[in-house]
Amino acid sequence: MTYRFLYRREWMMPFTEIKPSMPLYYTTSGSGFPVIFIHPPHMGHHVFKYQHEVLSKHYQIITYDLRGHGDSGNTDDHSTIQTHSKDLALFLDNIEIKEAIIVGYSAGGSIAQDFAIKYPSKVKALVLAGGFSEVSTVLLRTQFHLGMNLVQNGKSQLLSKLLAKTHKITLEDQKLVYQDCIKADPQTAYQFYESSMEYKCTDYLNTIHCPVLLLYGQFSHIRSYEKLYEQHLPLMKSVLISKALHQLPIRKYFSFNHALLNFLKDI
Repeated sequence: MTYRFLYRREWMMPFTEIKPSMPLYYTTSGSGFPVIFIHPPHMGHHVFKYQHEVLSKHYQIITYDLRGHGDSGNTDDHSTIQTHSKDLALFLDNIEIKEAIIVGYSAGGSIAQDFAIKYPSKVKALVLAGGFSEVSTVLLRTQFHLGMNLVQNGKSQLLSKLLAKTHKITLEDQKLVYQDCIKADPQTAYQFYESSMEYKCTDYLNTIHCPVLLLYGQFSHIRSYEKLYEQHLPLMKSVLISKALHQLPIRKYFSFNHALLNFLKDI
């Protein structure tokens, strides 16, 4: 069941119910081949606001709030990467999209990879912005523990402020990202952090046969994972975004969008 209504900039902002009493909230703009964006834990669809504004001139851009995040509904089920991956499959079926380009940002890339492995016929191409196939570095594991500890200790508001501030260019960016973050269900966000930290698909990367693009910031602590992907995905492409950290979709949206468009024009 899908409900639709109009929003500014001619965006469509609908809900679609993928399970009884569990609607997913999503936004769509533009037309053409669909590109789906997946956000990290404790965030929401506004982290991709600059992708809507620019890429919708060339593609149908779809962003959505994962279960228990933003304006989407939730269930009592334990949330894992596999759960979110299945939600994505149901979501695409509901909005009648048979194949899409899947873009995962940070731990959203874990869902994107799991989806590409389990539903290969639905994935035209895979893009990982700050992606990793396993959490194997101390720094990344520490980052996950920080997020989990803040949520577990009732400091979701502090975490929301930190995420909003580190992802913004303008005060409007900060406000929109914060509004998404503060709506996250603490238990679901915690489970997303936890399952992302435990998820490992390195041994299955060779089953991904669609085109793959990796995007990393020049100074990102996750950049080291590029070598791991090179060992398992020899045909993948990678782009290093100059003078950037990890927060690419907003903070470095011009370079992010440019790299994505260059990759997709050959798909």
